[in-house]
Amino acid sequence: MDKLFIHLTDEEQVECLLVPEQNPLSIRQLRVSLSDAAGYGHGRQIVVLVPSERVILTEVTVPTSNRQRQLQAVPYLLEDLLVEDVDQLHFALGSYQGGKVAVAAVAHEQMRRWMNQLAKAGIQTKFMVPDLLALPFSEGAWSIMLTGDVAKVRTGLQSGFSCDAENLPVILEQALEQTGENRPRHLRVTDCRDKPDLTLEAVLPQGLEYQVAGCDQGVLALFVQGYQDESSHSINLLQGQYSQRERLSKLWRPWRPAAALLIALLVVQGVMAGVEYQRLSAEKERLAKQVVENFRQGFPEIKRIVNPKLQAERSLKSLRGEGGGVGLLALLADTGPILQSLPDARLLGISYKEGKLILGMQLKNLQLLDELEQRLKQKSSLTVEVLSASSRNKHVEARIKIGAGR
Repeated sequence: MDKLFIHLTDEEQVECLLVPEQNPLSIRQLRVSLSDAAGYGHGRQIVVLVPSERVILTEVTVPTSNRQRQLQAVPYLLEDLLVEDVDQLHFALGSYQGGKVAVAAVAHEQMRRWMNQLAKAGIQTKFMVPDLLALPFSEGAWSIMLTGDVAKVRTGLQSGFSCDAENLPVILEQALEQTGENRPRHLRVTDCRDKPDLTLEAVLPQGLEYQVAGCDQGVLALFVQGYQDESSHSINLLQGQYSQRERLSKLWRPWRPAAALLIALLVVQGVMAGVEYQRLSAEKERLAKQVVENFRQGFPEIKRIVNPKLQAERSLKSLRGEGGGVGLLALLADTGPILQSLPDARLLGISYKEGKLILGMQLKNLQLLDELEQRLKQKSSLTVEVLSASSRNKHVEARIKIGAGR
């Protein structure tokens, strides 16, 4: 991912450097306002370098490798070594090696000031590193940068200090005395001063080899050359309450009660929906049984019920005579008025099968049966056949088959 480096200072204009991932040597250096710098950060990893003069870098012996316990122990272990009250300081941890952990300490007030600067400009970052930990480093050599009246010294992967340039000889000599066998073989010095008040001989200790380089590409370009993403090469100050996770948690915290209420409402709604679903399922099952029962009552001749709706529609079409032929209703419409016009003719039974209407009739005499047959035959839409006729109890009982005419 492309990177945007921002060197955060107290000035309104800040130095920025765009470093493409595919071509790290093709960098673009800018000096813009912090708000304008935010526009260059879209889609890029933002690394913020802060003045190491505001940060104390040290190490402390701790009896545990557990990070949480280290965080709890470090303030008390450093309490006697720091001028400020440890409650007013933020501690960020580096690597743990040989029973010692690297520590960066900075005032909470300063951290809040930096965070507010970034937030006001609309900049979000996961990385905030003391600038001297971005100086080029190699084993056996210390890196020194002289800029303005400040000296920045990187003595290790996660160690170093900043001081006034005029005090560098004394402080550097003290630091060298504490190295013991790890004394550097030489110093790498980058002089970024425009008009130095002191010569290099005046600010560097005697008896130690050093190489001097210019600062033609600018201070930030030198930092970028030495910066490495690996956590073992620097200390990220955005830990604990200043980490991105904790900052998001702070933004989320005021909404937690409302979110909890919303979740509770969703749970209640879900339970109610489940209960309603069960009720509707039971109602659906009851109605399905009722449909089958009603179907059997209406169409008792159909024994196998698969799809009541479709089967009922087909049966009704058959009764209406749809799909070819004349149905039951049409035959009844033609025969009904004739039967009603004969008061001495009584209907005993009726059946319908294969498009034929079978009437069971009781008539006063054979002459009335002949009259009924003739009147039915007069209907061109009907075919009439007397299936049987017999006299019984001074009446004639007959079975007449009526079909559709041609």
